[in-house]
Amino acid sequence: MAHHTTFIFSAAAALLLILPPLSAGAAAAPAPVIGMPGCETRCGDMIVPYPFGMGSSYCYLPGFNLTCDWLSDPPRLLLGDGTLQVAEDIGYPSDATLAVVYAGNIQTDGNGHGRLGGGLGDGGPYALPPAGNQLVLVGCNVRATLRSGNLTLSSCSSFCHDGRTSYMKSGKSSLLCSGMGCCQAPIVVNREVGAGGKLVPITSYDVELESFGRNRSDGRRWPARVFVAKKGWFTTWSASKQLSSDLRAAVDMEVPFWLNWEVVDGDATGDTDQLQRSKECPRDAAGGICKSNHTRCTRGDRGGYLCFCKQGYQGNAYITNGCQG
Repeated sequence: MAHHTTFIFSAAAALLLILPPLSAGAAAAPAPVIGMPGCETRCGDMIVPYPFGMGSSYCYLPGFNLTCDWLSDPPRLLLGDGTLQVAEDIGYPSDATLAVVYAGNIQTDGNGHGRLGGGLGDGGPYALPPAGNQLVLVGCNVRATLRSGNLTLSSCSSFCHDGRTSYMKSGKSSLLCSGMGCCQAPIVVNREVGAGGKLVPITSYDVELESFGRNRSDGRRWPARVFVAKKGWFTTWSASKQLSSDLRAAVDMEVPFWLNWEVVDGDATGDTDQLQRSKECPRDAAGGICKSNHTRCTRGDRGGYLCFCKQGYQGNAYITNGCQG
């Protein structure tokens, strides 16, 4: 009997010796680092990775503060002054593109001047990307121009024979937007312009509306509407149908467009000559912004900084130990 008991305990001991390696091998990988310790990283189903953040300024880099509107159903993640809503999950910042939406068209004054708002063009981290967006104009005998200072980014003109947008009818014709009652043009942000080919910083996004030809006074009944929108947005059936049924409905429309972002640190955008020579980051900037090991740093289009995990690693390069192998 004693011998049998000894056998049982020996078998149990052997089993315990075998289990630890199996358990260690099956252990889950460390949870990915998303935000700064103690900071909220979710707004409903949306993930908010650093350098973005909510709440205390400790939770985000300057200019990357977001607000979660918990009163909405589902909750809405808002950017900057609350004019723009983040439309897609940011996820890990593996690229520098952000999808946002805003409500309505760009508001213009009695002289036809307006500005694309949302905290853009004020020295912050956000700017329109070199491609991917369009200028869209709906109206009669009017030209829309998007400028940054003296630099023209896009322009198009819309004509109507009868002074109203009756050209918009159901069917495929309403999706063309080819200059009769509606026009669209790509927004090409080429910053290598100016004397000597030096970079010109984009400091604002200003819209100018100019009426011409006949029926210019008809704007009260058929007001011109101008949008900065994701390429192809107007050619979706829902957008064109809503505008063709009631131009004033534009005030409630959700208009998507793309933003680029980069970390602007002090005078990062000032040395445009250096930026043209090299996309490499200064060592002190790379170490101060790209906090994780196994990262690489590149210069953005406006001279700011972007951090990425090196090949073989993934995660958040902006946070200590954020890149996991």
